Amino acid sequence: MNNKKLLLISIFLTIFSIGLATTLLQTQQNNWPEEQIGAFLFEKTNEEGVHVNKIVIKTAQMQLSLYYQNKFWHVKEADGYYADLVTINNLFQDINNAKIDSVAVNVSSLDAGLAPKQSADFIEIQTYNDSNKLLDSVLIGARKNNSTYVSKKGQKAIYLTSSNFDIPKKIRYWLQQPLISIAPENIESLILQTPTGQQLAYRPNKTASFFNLKQQQVDVRPLLEKFLLFMFEDVKKIQNTPIPSTKPEKVIVLFPYSGLIYGIEIYKIEETYWIKIDLSISRLPTKVASDYIKDSLFLYKDWIFKINSNLGKYLLNYSIN
Repeated sequence: MNNKKLLLISIFLTIFSIGLATTLLQTQQNNWPEEQIGAFLFEKTNEEGVHVNKIVIKTAQMQLSLYYQNKFWHVKEADGYYADLVTINNLFQDINNAKIDSVAVNVSSLDAGLAPKQSADFIEIQTYNDSNKLLDSVLIGARKNNSTYVSKKGQKAIYLTSSNFDIPKKIRYWLQQPLISIAPENIESLILQTPTGQQLAYRPNKTASFFNLKQQQVDVRPLLEKFLLFMFEDVKKIQNTPIPSTKPEKVIVLFPYSGLIYGIEIYKIEETYWIKIDLSISRLPTKVASDYIKDSLFLYKDWIFKINSNLGKYLLNYSIN
């Protein structure tokens, strides 16, 4: 066999090898999405487990950074206030349980709700470990029947998962809520304190009506109902506001039968309304009140809460007739 033949055979084998390698690579790339079926969507997050200490959530409406510190999850954008336990648990259930059920065929990113700037459904969830290393970056899209379109950032494949990822898209819904929850029938008396004077309403027993200091019957239920599910819109550390050098415009003090006392200071900063809550207990509190102030004082101490403007105006203008 001469050198010319050897050269031609060598060239042929080289071309054949390159073609075979390209075919195999394309086959692997085409089959790769199917190989992911049944795998955890947040694969590295599941592997790291207890080392996850930061989660970043991005939507068209917000960016939220959750971080774990001193046994609690906090919201960076809310001055580090505490994240709502129920909302956090729902998020963790989705992250821990979400699996890739199937590959979405012939679906564009836009149709799947995975286009960041064009879709209101779009959510990106990034998880980090305690070394601040990015573990997973997952894109969540629109719902289809009982499934959700998902993808992994940087990859073209689009999948379907049965996990809902019903994630609040406003920061205030990630905060520990409600701020106060007291049924009107559980309040024994209340005091309204303003710079011009003080008003009192009380009742002799749980089934009786309220009376003022002149022994006249008064209807304070409209006010008390505001505290049945008292929500707030934003929160800041008091030290980061002008409040420490400001006197409240009004103070509402609620005295539930449990012996727990809520001192609610109301402030008006420009056109916004904020409240500060001081928790205390009576001389003879129930165990429920003692346990609550021991376990929950950190949710109120050193914090000030922004409330709805209409609610703020109502509280400032309310008077016991």
